[in-house]
Amino acid sequence: MSGIREAILSGRPIDWTPFIDVHGHFGPWADTTVPWCMDGDRLVAEMDRYGCDMVWMCAADPGYAAPARFKNEIVFRLAEKYPRRIIPYCTLSANEPDNCLPELKRCIESGPCIGVKMHRYDQPPYTMKSAFLQPILEQVNELKLVYMNHCFTDLDALTWASERYPDITFVAGHLDSNVIRVAERHLNILDCTCAAQSPNQLGELAKARGSARSMMVGSDFGLFNLGFGVGMLAFADICEDDKKRILGLNALELLKRQPWFSTDMLACTSK
Repeated sequence: MSGIREAILSGRPIDWTPFIDVHGHFGPWADTTVPWCMDGDRLVAEMDRYGCDMVWMCAADPGYAAPARFKNEIVFRLAEKYPRRIIPYCTLSANEPDNCLPELKRCIESGPCIGVKMHRYDQPPYTMKSAFLQPILEQVNELKLVYMNHCFTDLDALTWASERYPDITFVAGHLDSNVIRVAERHLNILDCTCAAQSPNQLGELAKARGSARSMMVGSDFGLFNLGFGVGMLAFADICEDDKKRILGLNALELLKRQPWFSTDMLACTSK
């Protein structure tokens, strides 16, 4: 069986191991131009070409260009059309602190939801200790969901939250070596590989930490090409088993915590 690097080089889909991209965006953008930003068919066709089973999708311009409900509706409608391929986040915003809990409950009632995604651009500053977030985190903890943030600006507050809410999986939205370091001591903290820039950055981090347990592949898919995530992994200087963990097996463990998940949802992986 060929490896992930060989499949990417030859343009073949990765169809022998789960491929789950945990950081995508869908919907119109106010601050950039993506001509196909509302084309769900194109999105899924690209997933098929790469052998990507599933994308965890949040809103475009998350939390600052329109009310959260409007943005979430776009993503959840996409998920209704492609229920095995697109699993939505509920995008929340510090601009709407009083609306966060009602919006989260509404999203959860709408169907499968992997958790909460928050951004930081054009929003009041906040940390994981902020008062408006505590009822949100309590709900996410109760349901054993994911909480992803564009970045965690206060690692002390992050570690506090990881201990207070042990059933939440906290995920940094973009690769951060400091988050990976903290994840060594807090197993419910993970990092997304999105925006890894230097050559072999993933390989160096995995080797330095001695494990690929704390990373999951992400690409900002929908804004960027899906290859932005898997490419940096394919060429990382790590063993194939570690690549598989980052590509999908780590995310699969989180999916197994959800009552709505079935392995039949892995559409591209050979059964």
